Amino acid sequence: MTKALKISHAKVAREGVLLNVAGAVAFAVLMAVVAGALKLRLEGTPLIIAGLVLALVPAALFLLAFMRADRIEPEPRGLVLGVFFLGALLAYAIGQPVIRDVFKVQNWSGDSLWLELAGAILIAGVVQQFLIYAAVRYTVYNSSEFDERVDGIIYGAAAGLGYATAFNVLYVTGNSGVDLGIGALRVVTEALAFASLGGVSGYFISRARFDKMGPTWLPIGLIFAAVLNGVIDVLLGAAPMLAGGFSFNPWYGLIAAVIISGVIFFLLFRLIQRLHRITEMGVAAPENSALDAVLIGRGTREEPEWIVWVVAAALIAIGLLIGSSVLGQTRVGSGSGMSVTHPARWSRASEAGAAYAAYDRRGGGLSGSRVALRQVLRSEVMPVASMSLSDAGTNWSLSRSAQLAGYKVLNQGAVKVNGKDGVKIEYAYLLDTPSDVMPTLMHAEDTLVPCGAETLCVLSLSSAADDFAAQADLRGALTRSWVTP
Repeated sequence: MTKALKISHAKVAREGVLLNVAGAVAFAVLMAVVAGALKLRLEGTPLIIAGLVLALVPAALFLLAFMRADRIEPEPRGLVLGVFFLGALLAYAIGQPVIRDVFKVQNWSGDSLWLELAGAILIAGVVQQFLIYAAVRYTVYNSSEFDERVDGIIYGAAAGLGYATAFNVLYVTGNSGVDLGIGALRVVTEALAFASLGGVSGYFISRARFDKMGPTWLPIGLIFAAVLNGVIDVLLGAAPMLAGGFSFNPWYGLIAAVIISGVIFFLLFRLIQRLHRITEMGVAAPENSALDAVLIGRGTREEPEWIVWVVAAALIAIGLLIGSSVLGQTRVGSGSGMSVTHPARWSRASEAGAAYAAYDRRGGGLSGSRVALRQVLRSEVMPVASMSLSDAGTNWSLSRSAQLAGYKVLNQGAVKVNGKDGVKIEYAYLLDTPSDVMPTLMHAEDTLVPCGAETLCVLSLSSAADDFAAQADLRGALTRSWVTP
């Protein structure tokens, strides 16, 4: 391959990635705008089919971009496709089932930022990045077509996008479809994140192949990619919730993904350009600093590949130890003199009028089980001294009906909570959603007890309607743990 051809291939590869990013973002924006303008409402099988199409579009854009790159160097086309499909297969058959069903990281990484990072890095990050590494290392790594460093980024990005595609398909099928606008934003966000992270792993792989970086290079690459994977996962999970409360804005996630993937690919291609210049100079490297020695320097020893397996297993073992130590643990949330004990994985949130609120973001997303503590003045719900707690419950329901869409009382009756007389209102409402789609039907109960001469304390518990009966034991435990003044 001539010098001109090398430069052209690197340039076209970079342009292909940028084309994919721009096309995917344009697709997400177009779908979100069209779905909102036309108020599309699909249900059942048509919704699932539409969701699957959404999940596959970013992959199609990526592959089209590489068909463009084939004009310069057509040989890798079949290999790129193979790595893409292998990344998807590994995600579908191993990665996501192991993360969710075997290691059950969603059950213990929750309210604590450090626990969430531990699960996202040591379990999800290591598993995902190791499988992306494997999709490249055990296929094209020794191929004659893997003939320059930029190919590592390309193959890594292909494996990452394959993983993202399977991840998105599982999301669509697991949720019986998705809203078209929100779904487009979500799948593109995941595709950009996984593709850029795959590019990071591919950079380390290509350096190991061409520059003999020694026995610690690939393990360091795995650790770095896993940490980056975990941090980005947490950031992208938190970005849509920046509006506060239980509101959700997927545009924030897409914006964050565009910025993150853009920065990562920019840095990777800058490094590759420097490495190409060094190769053309015919010298080892102008190592002006310790960082240069790491980023563009050359080693002299081959990489003993088994070390990556050992490091991956050790990191996962540490994650499992952390998970087992906190699994089943609880956390006490308090506000205005009240407290409630809920699962430690639940995430804190703000809710209108609540002194404390938390919900199971990991386990159920926006419609996950939730708890909120409130206080209300007696004068607001019992304006006449002769009124009973039953009257207070009725007046409280009237105020809640003005706050919650589709509010409907299902039952109301007297209860005794931790030795105090009270009233419980069982009701249903529609959980507001971030775009004009069918809201989630929620089933909830509010319990009011006296907690001072002038106030009543309120415990609000809710779950998705189809999950309410299964959460009876949880609601019982939350109610028993409720402490009032």
